[in-house]
Amino acid sequence: MHKEGTSTIVSVNSACCGGLPQAADAVMGLLAQRPCCPEDLPAGVTVRPMADGDWDAVLRICGDEIATRTGESEPCLPTRDELDREWLPGHRWVAEVDGAVVGWAALSPASRRGHARGVAEAEICVAQGMRERGVGKSLLRTQVIAADEDGVWMLQTSIFPSDRAAIALHHSSGFRTVGVRERIVQVDGQWRDTVLLERRAAV
Repeated sequence: MHKEGTSTIVSVNSACCGGLPQAADAVMGLLAQRPCCPEDLPAGVTVRPMADGDWDAVLRICGDEIATRTGESEPCLPTRDELDREWLPGHRWVAEVDGAVVGWAALSPASRRGHARGVAEAEICVAQGMRERGVGKSLLRTQVIAADEDGVWMLQTSIFPSDRAAIALHHSSGFRTVGVRERIVQVDGQWRDTVLLERRAAV
């Protein structure tokens, strides 16, 4: 707010606008644990463990996300070996529609230190043209149930504030909004905020 002659000029900080929906989530109670998991899964989407033959499709979907900047992705395409080292065995999933891989989900250790065992970074990626068809919902449901069964007691993920659909999807699967991390990643040379969400196992 500043004065120009007899007028008072008020401007809005765009970063505050970006964080406003998440602040409202906290005020309205969405910091509370949410039930898991949605049952209204789409017909025609099959989720199965990832196999060695799926790597080409997985990397292609990664490349599409990087090219369109739709997620908190790496600035360049990771290699198969890099992802294979990073992702936890037993927590790699793919979704198929009509026999084609159209999305994937994976968990990575949040830390290599022993005291952080059981805490993992959750990631989901859906192919271009297959979004808003329940692919992400099917992957996320499988991912969180498998994590619970395997003793992974906390999942965390980061989503751009503008991706309200992805935030709502995670809320429906037991994630809660923790807060907004300001200027945490760079995309095309511009700093971006992310919403930090976490999900803790019931037991």
